[in-house]
Amino acid sequence: MKTLSLAVLAVMSASTGGAQVPLTLDTSFRATRFVNSGFMDVLPLDDGSVLATGYMISIDQCCSGIPYSFFRLLPNGDLDESWTTNGGYGPINPSGDYYYLNIDGFPLRYFQSTGELDPTFEPLFENDDHPGLNNGNGGDIFVQADGKVLCTGDHLIVEQWGQNAPGWYSLLQVNTDGILDSTFDYRQTNGVIWTLEPTTQGRLLVSGVYSTYEGQPAGRILRIWPDGSLDTTFHTDIIKGYASVLEELPDGRILAGGQFVFPNEPDTMHLIRLLPNGTLDSTFNNHTEYNHLPQWSFGDFSHSLRAILPLPDGTMMVGGDFTHINGQLRRGVALLDTAGNLLNTAFTGEGCGLWHDFNSTSMYSGLTDISLAPDGSIFVCGFFKGFDDGLVSDTSMTFIAKLHGLSVGIHETAATQKRGSLLVLPNPANTQVSFRYRLLEPVKEGYIRLVDALGHEVMRLPLHDAHGESMLDTRHFANGNYTAQLINADLPVASQKLILQ
Repeated sequence: MKTLSLAVLAVMSASTGGAQVPLTLDTSFRATRFVNSGFMDVLPLDDGSVLATGYMISIDQCCSGIPYSFFRLLPNGDLDESWTTNGGYGPINPSGDYYYLNIDGFPLRYFQSTGELDPTFEPLFENDDHPGLNNGNGGDIFVQADGKVLCTGDHLIVEQWGQNAPGWYSLLQVNTDGILDSTFDYRQTNGVIWTLEPTTQGRLLVSGVYSTYEGQPAGRILRIWPDGSLDTTFHTDIIKGYASVLEELPDGRILAGGQFVFPNEPDTMHLIRLLPNGTLDSTFNNHTEYNHLPQWSFGDFSHSLRAILPLPDGTMMVGGDFTHINGQLRRGVALLDTAGNLLNTAFTGEGCGLWHDFNSTSMYSGLTDISLAPDGSIFVCGFFKGFDDGLVSDTSMTFIAKLHGLSVGIHETAATQKRGSLLVLPNPANTQVSFRYRLLEPVKEGYIRLVDALGHEVMRLPLHDAHGESMLDTRHFANGNYTAQLINADLPVASQKLILQ
């Protein structure tokens, strides 16, 4: 598909009324001041600004040349210099009045209002003397409703701590004051837990490089309860590789991106779908080929799929450091159907522009995160200089880009008209919530969905009538801020914030 320059697009927009195309670059957001090394996570906010993390990011004409790793960007993509701070470089976890960031598998806590570090909460330092915490391989973190934080990786404690003997642990818990929880039963593997993802019913998915969990044989994706005990109703046969990203779907099935080897399977898989019990879902195209060309030294294990975003129309965006899917160019980003098949309706251009670090000449690119904004737009971030979706190209986009959501373009007129209403009661809620809705049009694959603060869909309720009431038991959901969205004919109709406490 022919790529249009920004100048030509500007003329076209002026002559056609500025029609926009879903899943194409929104060039009103332009981040061009970042010099190196790349972004890891992005969190769009209600006011149109965006939080982002990266690893030792240098910023042009800012910060006395000191590299930073936690920022806020203005709605136009420029840096909010009044808020920029330093910190961890992993996913941004909003909880209460704080943002929690991951550094070496343990949390740092920042005030949401200012971005300043909370100096009273620094687990890596506070546990140094007792019980002698030494972090080996840093994994992931999860902030629970009570403010305690689960931490994964491969970490050493040198003193007896409650019931936990000195040794290496892959799952620990930190109290609200930053001190390791001596009442928690720490869990061991014979390797590392890299990934931790909450699911419904209070359970969590974990993945890493190990073959045992608590001394028992274990697949490379496990499901556990908040106390660290295994959910014995879930089992996987993955013998090599691990999941970089996990996404539970509303029906309980699980999308996993990374590298996976199963017994008696000749291929290394990069995107799989599991049934709720952990069995490989045979109705999904688990054998889609994700490649990096030219091939790196570790072959199929040199590249990974690192981001998944299910979209309201049933398709999904995926991102990673691949360059081709089933032989077709898809540098870092692609659109798939619900069964995992590659679609040619978006991202048919050059994708993520090539990039290299300041101390290297090796060229590479890819995405690390894809996040849905409250207004329906989509943000992608990673390691790239320039972005080409196949219709719009901007060579100056650096590490982060904004895409038009599904409700623009030919749907713009319909999307701006009042098409229905949604009322959520009670709000805040703690045990049960009522969704009272009304559509001003016939139901066409309508549903109500609940999205958490990170943009992940955690629940979907189908609609059978144009108006009515649906009830939801919320006791299995973590406390925090959510958005309830009324969707019909693949378009957003109404939304309302929901607080669970």
